[in-house]
Amino acid sequence: MQRNNLVHSMVRSIVLCGVVFGLVGCGNHYPADPEGTLDRVTGGTIRAGISHEPPWTDITTGGNTEEDPGGIEVELIEDYADSIGAEVEWQAGGEEELIGLLGERELDLVVGGLTDQSPWSSDVAMSAPYAESSGIAGSTDKNVVAIQMGENAFMTSVEEFLLNENVDQQLPEEMRP
Repeated sequence: MQRNNLVHSMVRSIVLCGVVFGLVGCGNHYPADPEGTLDRVTGGTIRAGISHEPPWTDITTGGNTEEDPGGIEVELIEDYADSIGAEVEWQAGGEEELIGLLGERELDLVVGGLTDQSPWSSDVAMSAPYAESSGIAGSTDKNVVAIQMGENAFMTSVEEFLLNENVDQQLPEEMRP
């Protein structure tokens, strides 16, 4: 009986080691981008969708335009792009249109004051919340960026950048929860 337990334990250990070595030997890097988004945008161009949602994004006031927008999230995405040697190509539109383009892989990300309660979360990936702000009726909103589903290396890179920016401390006092 003890001999059977010993043999069974040894076989299990050998199989486990084989699985571990097999995974290590695959040479895959995780997180991965099936479409290679992070590799493509690094040193290239981020195709960013933007919907008008001041103060997060602004495409109409104070000299801001669809081609040269302003706002908290615009600055964040442009700073992120600088950090990876990329440019940002902005495409303005309504959320529904932009989320559709993101799902069709015509855009790399979408900003526009999106929160973790977005109705689009079943259609595209949402970043981890990078800021909290005062919402309607005193609620606390958790702000996110929409990214192509499955592009995990790109998502991780964007999230790490955003989380290191301490956006909560940069918000105007009236926006803080």
